[in-house]
This record gives sequence, structure tokens and C-alpha cells, in this order.
Amino acid sequence: MLFRWLTLCLCCGCLGLLEAQDLHFSQFYHHPMHYSPALTGAFEGEVRAMGLARSQWTSVPVSYQSLALGADRKVWARGAQALSAGLVLQGDRAGDAGLSWVQLGLSVSAAQRLGERQYVAVGFSAALAQRQFDISRLKFGKQWTGDTFDPTLPSGESFDQTTGLRPTLGAGASWRTHSADYRSGAEVGLGAFHLNRPAIHFRDAANAQTLPVRWAASLQATQRMSTQVDAVVVGGFWQMGTAREVLAGGGARLWLKPQETALRFTATLRMGDAIIPALQYEFGDWVVGASYDWNISDFQVATRNRGGFELAVVYRPVPAPPLKTFKSCPVF
Repeated sequence: MLFRWLTLCLCCGCLGLLEAQDLHFSQFYHHPMHYSPALTGAFEGEVRAMGLARSQWTSVPVSYQSLALGADRKVWARGAQALSAGLVLQGDRAGDAGLSWVQLGLSVSAAQRLGERQYVAVGFSAALAQRQFDISRLKFGKQWTGDTFDPTLPSGESFDQTTGLRPTLGAGASWRTHSADYRSGAEVGLGAFHLNRPAIHFRDAANAQTLPVRWAASLQATQRMSTQVDAVVVGGFWQMGTAREVLAGGGARLWLKPQETALRFTATLRMGDAIIPALQYEFGDWVVGASYDWNISDFQVATRNRGGFELAVVYRPVPAPPLKTFKSCPVF
């Protein structure tokens, strides 16, 4: 019942939303702290590490290279309460000038258990964000002699700086639940980032534009359907100013070896932009996932339907369950 209710809410919530924008990760469910700092520490076990690498639009001149690294762990737990902390390093690079965005941040969350297997949490994040470009890689009209291009000629352009570094703050809330064997469950995260509205500029600081707040939400739900098959639903949303991204999809997880090895396939739609098939292999403490964006937007004239390949790796050691019985062996 819970699984059907979450699926209905996800589908209804996607109606009427605008086209998605770029600069994203398609396997967003492997990068939870990007959607809410309250999802820090929201997993089975004590420690989690993750990495995502993405190469987008390689078929056009202005391609994007994106990378995210993260780690979080539970640092304190007592009874029904727990505190967790995480560290995230992420960034991208694009264009002839190598315009880059790099962000290093710390997030913390406080969780409260409700009942036996239900949790709510609040979280906060603080990060340093840097915007940078290389002006020497650009060409300007004043460097054209009329017959040839001469890079030694002055460009006629001046910038106070080619990099900008600012602090940025975020906050969020989350709710999750799971079954005793962790095969069925749901996780919802809400987040708001750039709450302090940082201004990252290269010139004319007096008239610099501030970054708008980025609102984000994510959903992941699984439901055990049989001994070997689980149904999966995923959804993501973020809006920053006029830019908006909406993802919705689902699939199935097939257990090759109960509770140890599984294959998961999902197909996700980024509204107005791409269809994203994804395959992930779960084995022991590791998850390895790969996805590809099949571009369906108007930009397909340039991309020829080619979007971006993405690779994700997650390491999460799960503690062995405690022994139910203990029999002493007498020493003779």
C-alpha cells in the first residue's frame, strides 16, 4: 500500500512542470546529500563512500565533465537518536574557457527513530564554492589582424579576477522507513541550498547577481514482490531560479543471491530532456551503476540523441547480524 501511494504521488507531482535543465547527475539516488543534508547517514551500517563521474554532450563542442565524491558516517547514536556527518567534493568543467564550478562542503544531520523502523531527520550544510575560468583559452575580435589570428595581441577585455570563492549554506529534512530485511522501504529528502544567497562574480562586484536558492527533493522506494524480485520507484526534483529539473522512473531488482548479490534495472525520464536507462550491480558491500542519457529534447539536432554516460560507485560495509543464540563449550 505504501509503495502504491508513493508511486501515485510521484506521478501526479510531475504533471504540469516545465522542461528540465542541465548540470545534473542522472543516478541522483547515489548522491543523496546533493538533494538534502538530512540524508547524511541515512543508510544501513556505519560508513558510506560514493563517487560519480559524468561525461555529457561529447558529440558537440561544448561538453561537460562532472565529478562528485562523498563520504558520510554515523558519529553518535544513543537509543532512538543519532548524529551523522558527511563530506562532499563536487564540480564540473565546460566550454572553451574551461569554466568550472567546484564545491567542498560539510553536512550534519540529527535523526529520531519513530516506532521500530521509521526515521525523521533534519540536516544542515556549509560549503565553499569556487567559480573559475581561463581567459587565455579564449579568442577575441581585437586579436584578429584582418588576415590571421594573433594570440599575442591584447584582447581589449579586462577582469578584476578569473576566480571567485564564496561560502554557501543549506538545510533540509528527510523521512525514511524500511522492512526488517531492508528489501522494502522508502526514503524522501527535502533540501534548500544557497540560503545565504552568495554572489560569485568576476567583475563589477557592486552589481553582481546572487545565486538563487536551489530547492530540491528526492524519492526512492522499493517493494518486495517475490523471493527474487523487488519493484523500484525513483524520483527527483530541483529548481534554482528559472532552471528546473524533474526526473521520474522505476524498474526492478533481481536477486541473484538473496541479500548478497543483485541486478537492478531502471528507466528514468528527465522531463523534456532525456530517457535514462540505468543498470547497477550490487555485490557484498559494493554497488556499481552505469547510465546513459538518450537525448529527446530540441537539442537532439546537435547531439543526434547522444546525451551523457555516467558511472557511479558506492561502498557501504554492512555489519554482520548478531548471533541469535550462543552456546558455551565447557573446557575439560
